[in-house]
Amino acid sequence: MKHVPPPLDTYHRGITVHADRATVWRWLCQMRVAPYSYDWIDNYGRTSPRELTPGADDLAIGQPILVIFEVVGFERDHHITVQIKPGLRWFWGNTCCTFRVADTADGNGCRLLMIMTVHDRPGRLGRTTGLYHLRKYFFPWAEFVMVHKQFRTFKTLAEKSVRENPSKEAGNAGVIPPG
Repeated sequence: MKHVPPPLDTYHRGITVHADRATVWRWLCQMRVAPYSYDWIDNYGRTSPRELTPGADDLAIGQPILVIFEVVGFERDHHITVQIKPGLRWFWGNTCCTFRVADTADGNGCRLLMIMTVHDRPGRLGRTTGLYHLRKYFFPWAEFVMVHKQFRTFKTLAEKSVRENPSKEAGNAGVIPPG
């Protein structure tokens, strides 16, 4: 991955969603608003919104997303790539995640995938404090648990959007009208 220099550790997660790619991608954009995993841990106890927020899909490079990340790349209806903010890499390391939405081979929905790439080399602070080992071994497992919950939540919300709004244009299901 071009955002993280080698050596790398790479982790993959995925789930099948019975909704169109545009709807699932639109729900991914909600990560600008809330994390959609265990809200009591990473959203200060507030419930992540269960309806789409207008404008959340207006992505731009450098936008904050998921509290400790920023957007470093995206393609509408296909992927969002996020990277740990530079000022937080001393602790979290140079970590990059691509959230990709791909059609299934049978055309019955899509696959929501995450590829997490972590730079596998401790910095000076990590070598002297042990933070490197905490990040290297704990962060991927913690992310596995958090992303698993996040993906199940996005699956539920995207599938519900399609069921409740079958005639609406893809990607606009569940959007709260402005004003």
